[in-house]
Amino acid sequence: NLFDQSVIIFTATWATGRGNRDATMCACMTKEALLEICKQNQLYRTPSLNDKLYLNFKGFSQIACLEDYVNLKALFLEGNVLESLEGLPPLKELKCLYVQQNCIYKISNLQAVENLDTLNISNNQLTHLDGLSCCKNLRTLIATHNHLATLESVEHLAECKSLQTLDLQNNQLSDPAILDVLKQICDLRCLYLKGNPVVSNIRNYRKVIITSIPTLTYLDDRPVFDNERKIAEAWLEGGLEAERAMRNKLKEEEDNRNRKNHEFMMQMRAQGWRERRERLGLPEGETDPAYDELSDGEYEFEEEPQELIDARQRLAAYTGRPGEEEPEELSRQRQQLASDSKVIMEGQWCRTAEDDGCAYLESVKAAQAELNRSAIVLTQPKGSGPGTPRIDDACQSEVEYGSRVVTAAASCERNGATAVDLDELD
Repeated sequence: NLFDQSVIIFTATWATGRGNRDATMCACMTKEALLEICKQNQLYRTPSLNDKLYLNFKGFSQIACLEDYVNLKALFLEGNVLESLEGLPPLKELKCLYVQQNCIYKISNLQAVENLDTLNISNNQLTHLDGLSCCKNLRTLIATHNHLATLESVEHLAECKSLQTLDLQNNQLSDPAILDVLKQICDLRCLYLKGNPVVSNIRNYRKVIITSIPTLTYLDDRPVFDNERKIAEAWLEGGLEAERAMRNKLKEEEDNRNRKNHEFMMQMRAQGWRERRERLGLPEGETDPAYDELSDGEYEFEEEPQELIDARQRLAAYTGRPGEEEPEELSRQRQQLASDSKVIMEGQWCRTAEDDGCAYLESVKAAQAELNRSAIVLTQPKGSGPGTPRIDDACQSEVEYGSRVVTAAASCERNGATAVDLDELD
């Protein structure tokens, strides 16, 4: 297959680059090759002192010369071209064996590692899982991406009584009877079956698996919590109605727990406040003494200025400008006038805001012209001479200010402005 070709190409390329000596070392697992690997990985040169050995991705085709590594606890052999586990010596201390990404067709010779705890044999060419029952302490088996397709290919798992974690993802298992095999694994806790047709072939897959394996705590992509197990068991006994009833019951129980916890917390806080008040010599109570001086009444808003109220009343006596949104207070004031049978006069609005500005300028100019005429009468009385009335300084300043307003208004009108800020002219 594609993986075998990749391994062969990698081995040939590596051998070509390193020379015949390294090619011989990588192809055959000799004592010298193992010693060189220990040196590269900063391990002990004395084989019996090593508790782990990294032989991964070396292109080894068979296992050999491991007899001296009697104290190994973890052996890494992934990424080679092994076709079997023959040659594995008795390693009584070995707990973890990693032989994924090889070309293994059959599991054999595991009686040499009878105390094995974890076996990763994924990404191989397995069509049957057998030869595992000799490992009485095997708790974790990872056999993903193999060629397991029939019920017979996994029947041997029923003899692995100590198995706790089983990963069979991405195989071709399709027979729902596989569940009968899994039920015989007494202490199975984690199960992974994603990527197999059997997931679709079992109706209500997750509920069925959970109710069939009481010890299961993790299934595929998420844990199995106690509430989910109770719901699944209720569904098994009474169908959807029993499932809904169980969901409601669990929700009520959770609400009761939360309420009790909240009440207990409030009691603890009140007790703490009582003790603090007693220490500070304050009157008895169940409130925080730090907040005694704060008012618990509603916020009191400041009253509106009387000038604003009067202006709103005057403006409410006229209709609003068409197409413009008015303040809510003004609308309520106008409705109140209408309910009191007051006449709402029609407002004389210009067509645009620019027309309003022009009308304002005209009113300013008219008022200033009237002011100027009054000033001229005071400054140019009939006759002349010592008895002629003289304008005082305040009147003279007013005349000069009025002249500037008229000049500025005329300038704004020529430039197309629509309003004049009299405060800026001061």
